[in-house]
Amino acid sequence: MLNRFIARSLLLAALPLAACGRAPTSASDIKVTDVAHTEVKRQSIGNCWIYAEATWLESLLLTQTGTQQNVSESYWTWWNWFDQLANARSISELETGGFWQTGARIALAHGYVLEGEFIAGEANAEMSLKQDIALDTINAALKNNGALSTFAKRTPANVRKVLDAAFGSNMAAAEAKARNPQTTIVTKDAAGRPVTLAAALNGAAGQKWNVVSFPRLFGQNAVASASTKAARKALFARVFKALNDKKPVVMSLMIDFNAVDEFSEDAIFKASIAAQKGVGHQGGHMVVLEDYSVNNAPGIGHIGFGDVSDAEKAAAAKGDLELLKVKNSWGKNRSDRPWLKTGYTSFDVDYLTKQLPWRDSEDGPIDEVSFYTTLTDFVLPPGY
Repeated sequence: MLNRFIARSLLLAALPLAACGRAPTSASDIKVTDVAHTEVKRQSIGNCWIYAEATWLESLLLTQTGTQQNVSESYWTWWNWFDQLANARSISELETGGFWQTGARIALAHGYVLEGEFIAGEANAEMSLKQDIALDTINAALKNNGALSTFAKRTPANVRKVLDAAFGSNMAAAEAKARNPQTTIVTKDAAGRPVTLAAALNGAAGQKWNVVSFPRLFGQNAVASASTKAARKALFARVFKALNDKKPVVMSLMIDFNAVDEFSEDAIFKASIAAQKGVGHQGGHMVVLEDYSVNNAPGIGHIGFGDVSDAEKAAAAKGDLELLKVKNSWGKNRSDRPWLKTGYTSFDVDYLTKQLPWRDSEDGPIDEVSFYTTLTDFVLPPGY
């Protein structure tokens, strides 16, 4: 589960977390491919998984319609909290973390709206301050004799009332504007047939996007077998082919901010830097891929800097991963984290595939860690 550790302890302490435009291009950008993305946003609480799901949807809609749409993460956050509050007999604090499947369930049940249709004042905001305020407000309402402090008080009607007051929203009005996932076309399948949002999230084979686990190792001294290495290479090849075809691939992984090379142009997270600095701020995270670079591409060698031809893309898909470049939800042009220039960051293969030390609890001692593979899984389009 993507936990709250990446939320307030990291994200609020690291303000600002931004909303930017397309990553600026330069001669050194990684350009095997270039998945279409909308503007980078900035989360204020630990719901990176909702931002990743919105990024995925926005990318599909951008390719499908040619227009940028600002899908409301606050709308989905409202529903995530409603489910927690209305269904749990005992709850003392909202959980901001979640999974891809959690976001899919919310989108299937409630569709999506644009940000300005849910909170008008945040239509063009880089970061939702309303989410942070609402989180504090709801958590306060769960305590002592608050408006949501007992199960008896958490009727659906009262939960809706308290949530709307906390967000400054009108969910009834927003629901009336929600796009129906059963009829909203987001892409086409391999046969050229239209694929709805509902089908992409929970449809038949050939239309549904699927979570694929990365072959992980646990234990500091565990060594990848030949079969594990082969399985990893095969999975990366599937990811490369999807990116070559301009499909947005979702990735879940662990983050240690001590691993970032602050002097690298693409803000690269490296296992070697993590080893030098030791355990830092950590937590689970979800992102959407934009690009990649490889070594040992057959007949070519290194591929990844500068636009490449279809033939080179095909060769790149058979190479060995060097870097994965992602669209993040941490922002751009940040004074406190100057390495976040564009809102895009990269991860080297060692960071993704090695067993790094991770704290046993989000606030646990630095010396109480477990070793396991950083990369968790991908969400891949059908046929990849």
